[in-house]
Parts: sequence; structure tokens; C-alpha cells
Amino acid sequence: MADHTKDRIVEAAYRTLVAHGYHDTSMKDIARAAGVAPGLAHYYFETKEDLLVAAIEHACRPAIEAWDAAGISLTAPLPEDADPLAFARTGFELAKQELKAYPGVLQLTFDMFGVGLHNPKIAAAVRAFIDERRAFIARIAQGVIAGMPARPEASADSIAAALWASLHGIYLQKLMDQRFDADAAIDALSEMAIAFATGATGAPGAPGGPPKER
Repeated sequence: MADHTKDRIVEAAYRTLVAHGYHDTSMKDIARAAGVAPGLAHYYFETKEDLLVAAIEHACRPAIEAWDAAGISLTAPLPEDADPLAFARTGFELAKQELKAYPGVLQLTFDMFGVGLHNPKIAAAVRAFIDERRAFIARIAQGVIAGMPARPEASADSIAAALWASLHGIYLQKLMDQRFDADAAIDALSEMAIAFATGATGAPGAPGGPPKER
């Protein structure tokens, strides 16, 4: 019963925070949406910051389960027989699916980023959130680098940071403008990343591509 009540509060927090944003949502609003007394919400979660983090973790579960179903773990090392490039391609496809399936999660995530700029407690949660996901991308990048004919100057961590930032920039553009073609942007990012990894850009004037016409 206790766990059910706690889950109900977290689910209500997610719905309310997505609908109204962090700053315009109070613990009383969340308790009302959950159908519990405000004191009970405070019993499980001392502050609204705690509820925000719990709501995002709860909302991220389906996406993490989708990655697991595709054979890609957010926290485990790559399997020894893994094809890093195949993992990378799958990751870009899953990123497109996430944007369509979980826009509320991304909206709340960006809200958390904004709050974290001025709230040390949320800032710590944001850093942990970003660190985990960058480390995940870095593991794939490290596998890709190991198979490249020449090691790039950029480290796996730097590549991961650039890819994470690029993907979230695409997510933000889509959230702000539904006309924005996020699929095309993610496909372009995927194409650039794979071309970088394989050295086969095919672009005029680019390494491995035909010369520019004069």
C-alpha cells in the first residue's frame, strides 16, 4: 500500500510538472493531483526538488527498457562480441523514437536543467544525469575508435560530450517548434558520426570524398 501511494504521488508529480512546469507547481498541487493530503506527499518526499528527480527517473524507465530490449544497456559495458558501429546506428534510431514517444520526459528534463542553473540540489542531479548518459555514449565511442584505422585526436569522452549536446540541441528545437524535422537532423548527425568513424564522407572536398569542382 505504501509503495502504491508513493508511486501514485510520483506519477501525479510527473503529470503536473509537465503540464505546469517546475516553478508553477507546488507540493499541494501534486498532492491534490495524487488524491492525498499534502502532509503525505511531504512524508515520502521532503522537497519539491526530490519529487522532480523522482518523477524524471520514473518517466525514464520505459525508454531505458526500450534500450535494454534492443540489447543496449545504459550502465553495463558493451558485450565483447558487440559491433560498436551497429550499436551507434541503433542508438540514433532509438533517439528518434524517444523524441516521438516521450516528449513529456524531454520537456521535464529541460525544465530540470533550467532549475539546476540556480538550485544546487537539482544541479547535482543534473550532473549525475548527464554524466551517466555521456559515459554510455563514450563506451560506444571507445569501441568505435578501437576499430578505426587511425586513432582520432578527439577522445571518446569528448566525442560523447559533442554527441550528447548535439542530440539534446535537436530535442530542444523539436520541443520549441513542432514543424522542425528532428528525424532529418538526427539522421544528419548519425551520417556525420558514421562518416567520421569510417573515414568515408563522400563529400566534395572532404577527406575521402571527390574534389570540389572549380
